[in-house]
Amino acid sequence: MLIVRDASNGAKIQIAVAGGDMIGVGFLIPPTAGPFTCARVLVVGDLLRRVVGDIHSAQVLAAIITDNDSDGERVWRSDLMVRPVVGVFTTEAEAEAGLGKPLDLTITVAGTEDAPAPSAPAVEVAAVRTAVPFMRAEPATTRFALATVNHEHPLNMTASLLERSQVVLDRWRGRVAEWSRQPSRPIPPAWRSAVIAAFDHGLDVARVVALMTELENREDVESGAKFEAFAYVDRVLAVDLIRDLGRVPR
Repeated sequence: MLIVRDASNGAKIQIAVAGGDMIGVGFLIPPTAGPFTCARVLVVGDLLRRVVGDIHSAQVLAAIITDNDSDGERVWRSDLMVRPVVGVFTTEAEAEAGLGKPLDLTITVAGTEDAPAPSAPAVEVAAVRTAVPFMRAEPATTRFALATVNHEHPLNMTASLLERSQVVLDRWRGRVAEWSRQPSRPIPPAWRSAVIAAFDHGLDVARVVALMTELENREDVESGAKFEAFAYVDRVLAVDLIRDLGRVPR
């Protein structure tokens, strides 16, 4: 069961879904949100969708709600691996009509006064401060950097943060390509349970990354199991860890 915090009252929102259930999620982006803040809303919302869908086997219909169509569209189409949405709408009512159902949850930006309060329970994403041009950042690296900092905490997106994120992704892609050449083995059950628990506990991606680093360095786990584990987690992280499969090592 995924548990997130309701921004309006601090209460826990328990997203208890069974296979085949359907929920509606709105990505509510204020007009003044910059591209990186807009991207953070979309990435956090997409992580939530993937946890609910890929781990808990429910269906999620999503819509972007914004008056700033240009920024919303630009970020939406910037290869952040955000799964398709039903559409971009200007109001919650329009989004619900487009989805064909009420919104069960809204992802929005903390501390904004230029957007109406959402009617559905809301998960707030802290704004991103940055001097880095959005379109110059590599999309998967941007997604990873946005995801690994708790979404309730302000984020300072710097060139050094992106560089550190790129180093981790490059290392993992190389290891995944290396592990893929070994026979497949089952994911360690205790490790998989710990990863799911971290995702379910407020989308704790930082904990998931720590678990991945721990598994990467374990000598008692076969390479084939490490490959399956990293491929499994990348269904949620969506940072293209299998990109280098099949490439000839230099």
